[in-house]
Amino acid sequence: MAVRIQIWAPRLKVSSLVEGLRRARLSPSLLTESSALQPDLPLLLVYADPLAWIQASEPTDPAGGASELIRALPEILAVQRSCRLVNLSCVLIPALVSWCVDPICLPQLEAQPRFCRPDPFEALLAIEWLREHTEYLQVYQDLEAHPLAAAVDRRPPDLTCLDRYRQSATLDALQQACHERAALEADLRQLVAQPPQSEHGLEVIALSEQLAGLQSRLQQREVLYARCVELQLSLQASQHDVEQLTSRLILLEELVASGSKASRRILGRLAQALA
Repeated sequence: MAVRIQIWAPRLKVSSLVEGLRRARLSPSLLTESSALQPDLPLLLVYADPLAWIQASEPTDPAGGASELIRALPEILAVQRSCRLVNLSCVLIPALVSWCVDPICLPQLEAQPRFCRPDPFEALLAIEWLREHTEYLQVYQDLEAHPLAAAVDRRPPDLTCLDRYRQSATLDALQQACHERAALEADLRQLVAQPPQSEHGLEVIALSEQLAGLQSRLQQREVLYARCVELQLSLQASQHDVEQLTSRLILLEELVASGSKASRRILGRLAQALA
């Protein structure tokens, strides 16, 4: 039976997290509000780092969700039995699954949760955005410093996220990103400027599709052949068992016949003795 858990991620999209937990045979329920939680089920309170806020269409929306989460946290912890904070930007699914199965015993981690290296331009944008919204930076740091957050992951709290962003938004990194984007745009322009496919090109594409179909059918044939070999071996084993059983039946019939003759001889002698 799948382990039931709850997830509350105010103003965040957590479809990838939910799908990962389902693949691990958990049964997550996504709550729309904290008042709907069930105290007896493990609860994941999900937030994200400021870089993920920047990637949203409106950064203040997920940032406001983090503020909503930290305001509701004392009331939740007062009634919730098994609860932890999860940073969506630094999550390790196997460790999270282990905690959901047994929230009391922290698992031994073979790997540590890590933040992905951000895109230089997004990192620079996050730095500038946080300069104008320092209150949200404090909210994020408060969540990271909570004992049910980074400490449960056995990692240091991300209190210096700005330093991570600055390491990615160096001048060299920004210039390299500019060159890569310029090269990509040039390739796209060249692709758009190419003439339509000629008849020869279309023929090559059609032949490629036919080849792919033949390869797929060949793979299916190999699978069927392997299955036929398994069935043949199974049939041979069954025939061998039948042959052994037949031999035993013949031997048993011989023993019964021999015993019957012996019984008749004994009865004959007994009749002679009585006479």
